[in-house]
Amino acid sequence: MAIARTTRTADEIHPTREDISREETWSPPALLEAPPARDGMRQRWVSTQILGQEIPHHTMKRFREGWTPRPADSVPKDFPVPTIAHGQWKGHIGVEGMILCEMSEAKVASRTKYFAQKNSSMNQFVESNLNKVERSGGVAIDRNLESSVSRGQKIVDD
Repeated sequence: MAIARTTRTADEIHPTREDISREETWSPPALLEAPPARDGMRQRWVSTQILGQEIPHHTMKRFREGWTPRPADSVPKDFPVPTIAHGQWKGHIGVEGMILCEMSEAKVASRTKYFAQKNSSMNQFVESNLNKVERSGGVAIDRNLESSVSRGQKIVDD
């Protein structure tokens, strides 16, 4: 049985600097590209639909939090944005059941502070309950108060 061999040129084995520098990078288009936020504002996408079904309770909750739909005419003319042409959100930035909303930086900071205080009070409640259990049962509870976040970690080889 004969093994077929292919011959490769030196250029194929060792690409030149010109070949490497000519390579272009490509990235998939983002469905939810947003224009730059206006000064003093923070923005985020808010769902108005899931699988074609309206979810007004979700949208109204975000509006009660202080998010407001961003009008398409608030964007510089040189930045093309998807604009909703009809219905309830006519004239606002939106795509695929999502609308772009904005909130002032001051309100975002206030909201962040509120949730930080709420989180702290819940942690204090848990800590006090663990202390009660330790005192009543005489059993020491090991507390590991560290947390970590990881994304995109490959668990199993494909």
